[in-house]
Amino acid sequence: MFHLASERVLGRVLDAHGLRAFAVWDSRDWQCLQTFEGHGEPVRAATFVAEDRVVSISGDGTAQLWDAWTGASLRTFQSGLPHALAVHPTKGLVAISGERGSVVLLDGPTLEVRADFHLPRGTARDEQRGHGQGSTPAHRIQALVWHPDGEHLLGGGRDFVTRMFHGHTGRIVSEWHGHSDEVVSVAVCAERGLLCTGSYDGTVRVWSLDSTECLAVHDLGHADISGLCFVGGAIYVTVRSELRVIPLP
Repeated sequence: MFHLASERVLGRVLDAHGLRAFAVWDSRDWQCLQTFEGHGEPVRAATFVAEDRVVSISGDGTAQLWDAWTGASLRTFQSGLPHALAVHPTKGLVAISGERGSVVLLDGPTLEVRADFHLPRGTARDEQRGHGQGSTPAHRIQALVWHPDGEHLLGGGRDFVTRMFHGHTGRIVSEWHGHSDEVVSVAVCAERGLLCTGSYDGTVRVWSLDSTECLAVHDLGHADISGLCFVGGAIYVTVRSELRVIPLP
């Protein structure tokens, strides 16, 4: 599963391409501008960190820095097994989350490490999943987005919880509880002060960024929720092969 990314100035879009590669497209005519090949496993996500630089993460345990125009690989960073990444909207910093609660903050154009920490361990109850008694280790952040303040990150966890933590120290300042399965996507709407989360429990929840209050629960009738984002006055969600639109009040 590849998480789409876009670059607004020139209208470029990053998407999966083949089994272990990805490509950049011109959104005006959907011509392929460049392909990026070199990962040993499928690419999970990629993002622009500058007009001429792209960072990607893969199941091969690496993050790679690429020349956006030539497709040349410029540098490789060994990052364990990365699951999500988020680029800072103004500073070009890239946060990558991995196994055992690890989060690494990198300088996007160089992949130099700026911070490296682990979030506290959490557990997901098996009975919540319908598998009987006991607990399952769930120490993984599967979705990341920067908070509008530019200092904190919001991470959706395999332990059903979404957390807000400082981007350089990992200090947790807020938690949003309510999902009954893994949180696999997160998005923020700075203008309205909203957080949106999607989970394998088949729901999309809308929260207040300021109080952690749950404002709305939307049951989409299927657990296969992946990407979501705020567009204008609505939430766009991908469910299996469909695009659902949830109007905001």
